[in-house]
Amino acid sequence: MFGRNDFLGEVMMPMTGQVFDDPSSKWYSLQDRTEPPEDESVINSKGDIIVALKYVPSEASPKHSKKKRGTLMILIKEAKNLPVPKGTTLPDPYCKCYLLPSQPSRGKQKTGICRRTTSPRWEQTICWDDLTIEDVADRSLELAIWDHDRLGHQDFLGGARFNLGTGAHGGRPTTWMDATGKEVTLWQQMLDRPNFWVEGSISLRAVLETTKPEKVNTNSKCCKNISQFISMWPRLL
Repeated sequence: MFGRNDFLGEVMMPMTGQVFDDPSSKWYSLQDRTEPPEDESVINSKGDIIVALKYVPSEASPKHSKKKRGTLMILIKEAKNLPVPKGTTLPDPYCKCYLLPSQPSRGKQKTGICRRTTSPRWEQTICWDDLTIEDVADRSLELAIWDHDRLGHQDFLGGARFNLGTGAHGGRPTTWMDATGKEVTLWQQMLDRPNFWVEGSISLRAVLETTKPEKVNTNSKCCKNISQFISMWPRLL
């Protein structure tokens, strides 16, 4: 169900000068892929990750509730052709998962660590509960692969984001709703087919653009009082 077709080779033949009614067999040497990259994200790719997504509506949702809640599931299968950080041996990759905007009570989730490999195989399922299909459509699932180092600096190996690529959350602009290409396609297929796994191989990004979290202005009243005090200061002299 979660298979993958691996590219082995191809033959490119010009159409001009070909004799199509010749029944004789001919052998040709297979060549590397010659088709151009799909987009800039492929050019800057740091390998590929194979995942499967599924949204499962809950049968226990109250009948009177208009918004049926359910579970978002991601099966993180494997990654291929991860980079080797400069000055190091083979990496020990693991994958961090965030459902943005993340909530403190749920935080990040992560896979186990695969030792000394650029093609880790995790086969690990991660879930988020109590979400409506509308919630999922307005969220972003971020995957970030890191090289585990217990004593030193952990290197970022590549990442991906799954969302609808709207550039906004709750009507406000944000940088983490920036999915493109297959990232958007896989997310949309999941939304269109509840209860079914949808699988894809995604090119990993070299960089995940981030925005500093917005700070809640809990001291707005205090700031206002300070401003009033400063404006009154000349009168007190």
